[in-house]
Amino acid sequence: MPQRKRNRLLAALVHTVRVAMVAALLMLIPSPTSTTDHDGSVAPPIDQLIALDKRVSLATIRPTPDQSGLWPISNSQNEPLGWIARTLPAAADAIGYRGPTEASILLTPDLKIASVAILSSADTEEHVQAVAEDEVFFEQFRGWLWGDPPQQVKIDAVSGATLTSLALAQGVLARIGNTRPSLIFADPLELPEVEPWFPLAANVDAKTGVVRDKDKQTLGQAIRTGPLSDGVIGYQGPTELLLKLNPNQQIEAVKIRSSFDNEPYVGYVRQERGFWKLFQGKTIQQLAEFSPEEAGVEGVSGATMTSQAIAETLVAAAAKRQEKQSKTKMESTGYLSSIRFTPADYATITLLLLLTTLSRFKRFHHGNLRRCWLSIVVVVIGLWSGNLISLALVAGWSAEGIAWQLAPALATLAAVSLFTPPISKLNPYCNHLCPHGAIQQLLRPTPKSKHRIQLPAWLTRSMHHLPGITLVAAYLALVIVPSLDLSTWEPFHAYLFRLAGWATIGLAFTTLLIAAFVPMAYCRFGCPTGRLLDHLRRTATSHQIQHADLVALALIIFAMTWRLNN
Repeated sequence: MPQRKRNRLLAALVHTVRVAMVAALLMLIPSPTSTTDHDGSVAPPIDQLIALDKRVSLATIRPTPDQSGLWPISNSQNEPLGWIARTLPAAADAIGYRGPTEASILLTPDLKIASVAILSSADTEEHVQAVAEDEVFFEQFRGWLWGDPPQQVKIDAVSGATLTSLALAQGVLARIGNTRPSLIFADPLELPEVEPWFPLAANVDAKTGVVRDKDKQTLGQAIRTGPLSDGVIGYQGPTELLLKLNPNQQIEAVKIRSSFDNEPYVGYVRQERGFWKLFQGKTIQQLAEFSPEEAGVEGVSGATMTSQAIAETLVAAAAKRQEKQSKTKMESTGYLSSIRFTPADYATITLLLLLTTLSRFKRFHHGNLRRCWLSIVVVVIGLWSGNLISLALVAGWSAEGIAWQLAPALATLAAVSLFTPPISKLNPYCNHLCPHGAIQQLLRPTPKSKHRIQLPAWLTRSMHHLPGITLVAAYLALVIVPSLDLSTWEPFHAYLFRLAGWATIGLAFTTLLIAAFVPMAYCRFGCPTGRLLDHLRRTATSHQIQHADLVALALIIFAMTWRLNN
């Protein structure tokens, strides 16, 4: 094998291991939410309840939630005021800029949202604060019904904190999208109730009704009508039924679980076998389409209103279950339709496509075109969308997941920035897409400029190590303190000028001022994100083991040891 080919294979192998080590380091970043209090079995603080009814001076929460994860709340006279819920862990996948945000949901007695409040968040502090102070944003949730969230709802995000506010809204939708509990028939399904139908039953899921044996094999399903339909009244009140479904989703048996209707009418219906045979053998879909009137169901003699109400309850419950299953199927098949695109997203993705074309035809060599491109990058990616790649973003998404549905353009930009360097010798983000780098290129003094400062060679060599040192320090800090906010370590957060603190804005202006005298000063001597991307880039020396590779290996060992011992 020729020497040149062996060198290429060696370079590919070494660089693959290098990239794999970086991937391992990112995977070892602990979740910031693992250290926060989001125990779904603990009720939210009682001071959150004042928003539900300002006339209440004292309120109590039942210490344990019901099967739907709702805590009943009452006043000092033990009169019901409503319910309260937490969005985590149901909202754990609703990732913002750095992580999920947990909220409390206060509900009226009829299970409508009265208010929403932030409990805790792993997201950037400035973003969370901006959302918490925006009363108009939280007003959008008022009136939403538990178990029946609005479809195709358009959330007006908080300006400057779009990703954080949308993630919170997505978490609320995820939490209230669960099956609506029945306030009338609140008792959960228990194993003794299904044992006469399933003698081998060892476990029953109270939420889904799935019955399993000791080997965890599914025996069938028992469906309560209470959470699906509890508003059909007979003589005096509604009746809850229990349906036995076989593995083919056919109804094998139906029985009365509990009823508020009059006796002995309920007893008459319970004993009338011919009445129950009308529903046996049907699928849920067939029952949902069943018409008692067209089928000639006249009711049980002596208990006409009770039996007719039971028939209507069965049909209504089956129709509701079909509706929920269809909605779930639609959401799963239309997964891509849940991606939220904004004008800024379209503009950013257009720039990425345009970059591919201009790079291929080498148009960036033209000075005027280059300056025009850099100016557009500053406006579109920087000031308009705020889609900058940073340590905070990379660390947050590595630990919690990628918010690609809420921020498709930012996710695409991150993919281009992280995946292009390892498979090519290019670094498109630092060279063409970073707004902070673009401004430095526009401010860069010419070689003959009187304002240009030439640093001594020894100082330049020393300062080249600063980005790597910062990168290592940031990683060690994240492993030890996962909730650490890295957004203040870099100037990029300043482009979200509506939210950025003065310290971050000051850092950004200082680095740009220095770059007006020392060419590309921050990119060369200060940017840890750029150092990470440059480490991933394939170069002519990729076949050589570098000091950075040994540092990366040491960080992997440290991170694994720390996680094992903590």
